[in-house]
Parts: sequence; structure tokens; C-alpha cells
Amino acid sequence: MLAATVFWSFGGVLGKSTKAEGVVVTFWRMWAATIVLGGLALARHALPTWTEVRRCVLAGVLFGLNICVFFTALERITVANALVITALAPVLMLPIAVRVLGEHLTAMKVVCAVVAVAGVVVSVLAAPSGQAGSRDTLVGSLLAASALVLWVGYLAVSKHVRSTIDTVPFLLAVSFVGGLAVSVLVLVQGSDLGQVHGSGWLWIMLLALGPGIGGHGLVAWAQLRVDASVSTVLMQAEPVGASIAAYFLLDERVNLPQMLAMGVVIGALCLLVYAESREIHEVLTTPTS
Repeated sequence: MLAATVFWSFGGVLGKSTKAEGVVVTFWRMWAATIVLGGLALARHALPTWTEVRRCVLAGVLFGLNICVFFTALERITVANALVITALAPVLMLPIAVRVLGEHLTAMKVVCAVVAVAGVVVSVLAAPSGQAGSRDTLVGSLLAASALVLWVGYLAVSKHVRSTIDTVPFLLAVSFVGGLAVSVLVLVQGSDLGQVHGSGWLWIMLLALGPGIGGHGLVAWAQLRVDASVSTVLMQAEPVGASIAAYFLLDERVNLPQMLAMGVVIGALCLLVYAESREIHEVLTTPTS
């Protein structure tokens, strides 16, 4: 999960580098990933069956719409504002994981979730002010909140689906269905798919291979091994990594309050991983009667 956040940290940077609309970026990213995953599945003789594809329909739609809505939100609000909203994922996932997925809620999970979210919020709010322009902050904030709901829904649904489908077939099915969902949006909006030019295609491929296949592939593999409530907390490392990536690739400054907040986030995540590993170890080593 932590390795996946490293890939995801470059998602925003790569997406913005294409200079295209969010729905267009998502369209090409989804289909590029689908083609690569299709080749991988063929090589491994792991193509999903139509039954497995049908099981992934809801997860795929939620997945595609989440990416599309989030990139669209970034057209209207700053990345900082979007990250403050999406950082609330653990707040939504904890009760869902307990009541719907039947996972065990501990005080450690709650505390780490609160500390990690607080650290992300402080880190983002402490960022040096950028050029926000005349963006429609209300619409952008609503879109970011919608992306948050879609993402949490995807995590909850995919957690259940992954118990019956292997990683590669699952990724291919979700990417294919998500690509179809985004294609419908492209047709409805009449978006110009020719917005990507020159080096933009390189960023699209890197976006599909890195954050897309690498990041989501690691998450899909880890879902059977990590509680969904823990997954959403570990994902709080993404904004920290994104700030570091933006510092080096986009020349965005990172001030001292941000660095301190990032340290708090990383500390909370490390504590959560340690506590979770001990909990699993105790369960596996407890003798049964």
C-alpha cells in the first residue's frame, strides 16, 4: 500500500503536464492501461471471464468516474484544496469497513486515522500560496467531494470483488469497464480527444503505467491482505509524496510547517503498519482449542 502511494504521488504532476481536460486525460489513461493489461493478461493466460467482468462492473464504473471527476476538479480548484477534501477518505471508510465489511475497529486505527488526516490537512493548508486564478471553487470543491465518495465506494466494492478474482483479471476488467464509462462521458460532453499533443502522450503513458497499473495493481494485490480501513489511512502518504514530487518536478516550494506536518503523517502511517502487523501476528500465533 505504501509503495502504491509512491506511484500515485506522480499522478497529479503527470496529469497536469498533459495540458488537457480531465475527462480527456482520463479517457486516454484508461484505454492505455487497458491495452497494456490486456497484453499482460494474454501473456499470463489470465484473461477475465465474462462472469468476472460482470462482477467488476460497479467497481469499474466507480473507478473510472473517480479519476475523471478528480482530474476535472483540478481544473477548477487548486491541488491543495482538492487534497484537503480527499484526505477525508479514512473518515468515511472506517464506519463502512466496520459495519459493511465486518472489519475490526481498534483505537489505534482511529487515532492513526485522525492524526494522519490532520497532518495532511495541515501540510496542504501550510503550502505556499500558488496562482489559483479565477477558478470556480464551489463547483471544484463539490467535484472533489464527489471524487472522494466515488473512491471510497470503489475501495469498499473492490474489496469484496477481489475475494473471488485474481489480481490481473481484476485490473483488466476494472480498467475496461472504467474506460467504457469514461467513453460515455466523452460522447455526452462532446470532448475533443485531440487535446493531447507531443510530449503529452509520454505523460499519458507514464500516468497509465505508473500510477495506473503500478499503483492500482499494488493496491489490488494488497486488498486481500490489508483491512480497507487501514488502506485508506496508508493512502494519506500520497499527498506527502505529491508535494515532494511537485517540489522537484514543478519547482513548488515546501516550507517548514509542511515538512513538520509530513513528518507527522509518515510517523502515524508507520505506527499503523506496525500495530497492524502485530495484530495479524497475534491472530496467526494464537493457539486454537
